[in-house]
Amino acid sequence: MMLLALLAAEAQPAQTPRAYMERIYASYRSANFSPVNHPELYFAPRLRAAIAEDARLAKGEVGYVDGDPVCQCQDAAGLHARVIRVASRGSAKALAEVLIDFTDSTARRVKFSLVRTRAGWRIADISSADEPSFLHGIEAANRKARARH
Repeated sequence: MMLLALLAAEAQPAQTPRAYMERIYASYRSANFSPVNHPELYFAPRLRAAIAEDARLAKGEVGYVDGDPVCQCQDAAGLHARVIRVASRGSAKALAEVLIDFTDSTARRVKFSLVRTRAGWRIADISSADEPSFLHGIEAANRKARARH
């Protein structure tokens, strides 16, 4: 019986980058959701390592990551997000553009570089008008923090 379930799971088509991003934003309906709480489910290894190092270097204080990089917020209440475009870059990379809006703010576009890992699609980098590369920003901040210690 278990073998049949495993075979059925393998036979299902892989999740598309669009479906992956839509699932992430649907998760914000839960008041307790944060991708930072389970980074292995949302971030590619390099970004996940940079986020973990930022937390370690901050030693309980606020580091470079001072909010949720996916919703671009500290509090997701009132979040409205819509995946407006997804472009595949071969079979293992994609670029997703999301329009993020809150009840009391102006909508903004955020771009996500996605990579397919053995575990499925994961976010490799995030860019917005304020920050062209979250990954490069956090890695630079980590280098500076290491140099101070």
